[in-house]
Amino acid sequence: MPARGYTVLAMGTRTLDRRRLDSPHRDPMLERFGLAVRSLREQRGLTRDAVAVRSGLSSVYLGNIERGEVNPTLLTQLKVAAGIGVPLDEIVAAALAPPDAA
Repeated sequence: MPARGYTVLAMGTRTLDRRRLDSPHRDPMLERFGLAVRSLREQRGLTRDAVAVRSGLSSVYLGNIERGEVNPTLLTQLKVAAGIGVPLDEIVAAALAPPDAA
């Protein structure tokens, strides 16, 4: 039974927790990490599809990361960084930087 106020949708054999999609329930740090990924990708002139191929991830999942909808594991973060061609600490530093420093 889902927590009160949340909807869980059945999708085949998987369930989708609607909290992941609702902006008020997103973690601000995940959103900042995602924005840093998108910004660094765009600065290098890379498409989401190109980074997905280079990182071995799906472009849909990469989009979820960029929108802050998922919490990628450390290994996934390393794959994203490799796909963009930057060290992971550059993404993290961009995510932790004050908003006006971007």
